[in-house]
Amino acid sequence: MTEKDVYSFYNEKVKILYSEIEARENSLPVELLFEIHSAFDHLKRIHIDGEPESHCAEKAFSHLKRGLLDAFKLKLKYHNKDYAKLLTMKADFHLIDNGMFWPSLLSKRKNIVSLAKEARVCEGGKGIEDAFEKWYETSVLIDQFESDYFESPKIQWAKKQYFTRRFWDILIGLIVGIIASTIVQYLFPGLF
Repeated sequence: MTEKDVYSFYNEKVKILYSEIEARENSLPVELLFEIHSAFDHLKRIHIDGEPESHCAEKAFSHLKRGLLDAFKLKLKYHNKDYAKLLTMKADFHLIDNGMFWPSLLSKRKNIVSLAKEARVCEGGKGIEDAFEKWYETSVLIDQFESDYFESPKIQWAKKQYFTRRFWDILIGLIVGIIASTIVQYLFPGLF
């Protein structure tokens, strides 16, 4: 492995996901910063300390791989937070797409969780390349999920439907209560 290989991996893999994580909250999680710092500390040893390029590049590459795995996990963590917000949202999801929105959402969510579990299992063994492949697949599924569900204009429509329905339920309940009170007072005038 060469120093150039490390920079290529950083530029083509790490930096892309790193930038996505950074853009999300306009900050970098410390987990990523530590790994990137450690990687570039190993690379400086080639030029400053005169250590062998292949040894330093391998060490740097190892830190970048861990950083990339951390970035995938952070992306999943952010997805899970957004998913939790969606579940607590006051909206009539069962009205969207003739009732198919919610089952579709749950099915795709299940796929994300399942693939992420597979990726985590692969990390522990010698299948690190399989882990990366599964994490990339998970990342793509998360992107699709966010586009289809979190950013859907149908969500806003479902929220309006929820509030409209609640308004009418309250109004009808109030009217029925007034009518019922009037009837009771009319039928039993001496009772109140």
